[in-house]
Amino acid sequence: MSITAQQTVDPVTFEVIRHKLWSINEEGSATMIHVSGSPVVHATDYNFGIYTATGEMAVIGVYLLVPIYTGYMAIQEFLSRFEDIEEGDVFIINDPYVAAEHQNDVQFCAPFFHDGKLISWIGCMAHQVDLGGTDAGSWCPTATEVYAEGLRIPPGRIVRKGEINQELWDVVVANSRMPFTVSNDFTAFLAGLKVAGERLTELCDRYGGETVAAVMGGAIDASERGLRELLSELPDGTFEHTSFLDRPRADGADGVELVKINCKMTKTGDRLVFDYDGSDPQSPAYGMATRAGTVGAVATLMLCLFGSELPWNHGLMRPVEVVAEDGLCVTAVEPMPVSGGAAGANWVAMNAAAGCIAKMVSFSDRYAGLAFGPGDGSWQLAQFGGLNQYGEPFAAMYLDSLLFGGPAFADRDGVDSGGAMVILGGGTQDVEQQEVNQPLLYLWRREVADSGGAGRHRGGNGIEFAMTPIDTEEVVGVMATHGIALPNRTGIFGGLPGSCARFEMVRGGQALERLGDGAAITSLEDSGGAYQVLPSVSAGLVVKHGEIVNVRMQNGGGYGDPLLREPERVVEDLRDGAVSPSVAREIYGVVADDGKLDRAATEAAREDIRANRRRRMAAPTGRPADEEPAQLPEGRWGESLVLRSGDGGGVTAHCAHCDADLGTPGHDWHALVGTIELGAADLGPLIDVHEELEARQYVCPHCVAALWVEVVPVSGNGWNDFDFSPKA
Repeated sequence: MSITAQQTVDPVTFEVIRHKLWSINEEGSATMIHVSGSPVVHATDYNFGIYTATGEMAVIGVYLLVPIYTGYMAIQEFLSRFEDIEEGDVFIINDPYVAAEHQNDVQFCAPFFHDGKLISWIGCMAHQVDLGGTDAGSWCPTATEVYAEGLRIPPGRIVRKGEINQELWDVVVANSRMPFTVSNDFTAFLAGLKVAGERLTELCDRYGGETVAAVMGGAIDASERGLRELLSELPDGTFEHTSFLDRPRADGADGVELVKINCKMTKTGDRLVFDYDGSDPQSPAYGMATRAGTVGAVATLMLCLFGSELPWNHGLMRPVEVVAEDGLCVTAVEPMPVSGGAAGANWVAMNAAAGCIAKMVSFSDRYAGLAFGPGDGSWQLAQFGGLNQYGEPFAAMYLDSLLFGGPAFADRDGVDSGGAMVILGGGTQDVEQQEVNQPLLYLWRREVADSGGAGRHRGGNGIEFAMTPIDTEEVVGVMATHGIALPNRTGIFGGLPGSCARFEMVRGGQALERLGDGAAITSLEDSGGAYQVLPSVSAGLVVKHGEIVNVRMQNGGGYGDPLLREPERVVEDLRDGAVSPSVAREIYGVVADDGKLDRAATEAAREDIRANRRRRMAAPTGRPADEEPAQLPEGRWGESLVLRSGDGGGVTAHCAHCDADLGTPGHDWHALVGTIELGAADLGPLIDVHEELEARQYVCPHCVAALWVEVVPVSGNGWNDFDFSPKA
């Protein structure tokens, strides 16, 4: 029997219990970390949560967020499949077609009973270092079907009435190249669940199970009300954003192909619908995401963004619907391979949804501060296996890739090496811990100048890290990412994209010998050998003793026109090494001599850049004569447009910088402004654009301020940033 009826709880007791639930969740989480010996867990690729009796998220840890929502989906499966759920049971699942991002993410969920009644669920998960499959670590980026990836575990019990299901436990562990680590993680899961369950029992003994359940439900209800009120303050409309997953061609031919991921978000009253039906179909190659991963990605965005305004729990997903037919790249179905989708199509889907929300909230003076470019562009898998320095088999995933720069906002720069939005409370691995356990020596882990997108506020710079095998003849790597052939982390309102990702290698180098001779290795060139850029996906990559692999991140986009950044701040960036002199001069138009601002040269440089924009600008095409004026809300749209009622009753658009009248918008506001095709020199040294795409800068035809920058197909974008026309 479960608790469903909610009772009234006085405000003081409500807050005491609500905060105690957070404390219990943190204690369960801490227990799990301390018991686990996995470097992946210690790098925060895990989470812990408390759910209601029906599975809704009541308390959410601040670690890997997508699996918290898939935990809700898992509990829904357990409730629908099993009628004999009892005290002492613990359920297990990792099937990505049901309720997981990919097979590595194993979820344990325990029903919590008090006085014989189901009060709630406690759930935890962590990425497992290996669950089988063709590649060590179970990320199998060259798999063409799911059966070549890690072991899939359907919904079932790993513990029944307090007794471990040893047969199932042994089957899972036997399929791992790292059986001790996986077994220890499972023990850590059970320890965390046990401690949290004991603390929940104490809480329910004191206040009553019905009261505790009522607080969970009441907190969720309050967040739902708050979000619905917030949404009601925003204009109804449809907002659209498209991005691309780049990867090696699925047909095996040379080259890079693009997979389109389109999100059309409709806001009506107090509801949001995210529609991905315009995305490309699934294909048997790297990066496909399941429905669970995509919906979990949208939930992560909702929690991170609106959770800054409201207590974050399941209430922030109740007004949300995710629409997508089966068989798309974001809703892959069996037998599509999906191990890479955990950081592939669902990350791009989250980027697209973030773009839609940014465009929506930017019509509100009150909530415009929530707008930012995509928070997480790509996570770069760097996974190695072989024999370690002790002669033992090893498989290790390096989570340094989480140290990318954050996106810029209207009031601040992005955070340098700020970490991932999908792991808000996360960090990265300890260098010494990795070197003790794996036969790889770090040569550097450092921030990269110019890697954040330029803007009035710049995107945060991220890191690169380089390693070489040591005390072993060779290691075998699995490297995979996207965002190599285009920047997924676009800026907004004239800000430039952040840097693209890159894998680099030096073959036949002598890094260790040179270090032994006392020489410093501070660049790839210092080791000798042959330099090469690796493709976005490499499986079975052999890295020999003394060779170097370097991994560089995608990073946050800028906010606003770079020419509007205060020159003094650019000079400060120059002193800190965050921006190079060439980018300061060519993109920001700032000239400094010996660390001091040259104001006259800066004014001249900025005028030169504006004059160059005028020369290159394609003039506005204007609204077609046969097109009706768009129905737009009055007010301001970020740092691009001011919309006012015209004399004829329609709305006219004005430049937000010089207030010039741009005309009456039609279907596409870009028709009112100038267009410039950006090349490599305009974007910065760390950005590449696929041959089928181009970077466009939209500028005011009067003052040439940058209003928007986006990466679109050469043939045209085919989507619209916003549409406020009434829907049938």
